[in-house]
Amino acid sequence: MIQLRSINRVYPLKGGPFYALRNIDLEIKQGDFLSIMGPSGSGKSTLLHILGLHDGAWTGEYSFRGEPVHKYDQKKRAALQKQHIGFVFQSYHLLDDLTVYENLEIPLSYRDIPKK
Repeated sequence: MIQLRSINRVYPLKGGPFYALRNIDLEIKQGDFLSIMGPSGSGKSTLLHILGLHDGAWTGEYSFRGEPVHKYDQKKRAALQKQHIGFVFQSYHLLDDLTVYENLEIPLSYRDIPKK
């Protein structure tokens, strides 16, 4: 379902490059449960942002459901994300002036799911 091969995420800094992720290989099959743990600064959030297609500034190979994400342009990656990937953030990111239903309705509207 998800395969990463030689994934690198480098942040250019004045003192030299900082490798947030270096040569990451990962395979997640359908039905697998994955837990990502590690100390602060170990690349957990960076990995999640790559997996969730929020970050496109990485190198390596990324296959999602057999599709070669690493070969896609930004527009095609965004369409793939819109249809298949969702995030529940630690601090929820709910909009205070909306009801619970309306907060749930917003991300579903991105996937062109009818209101009924």
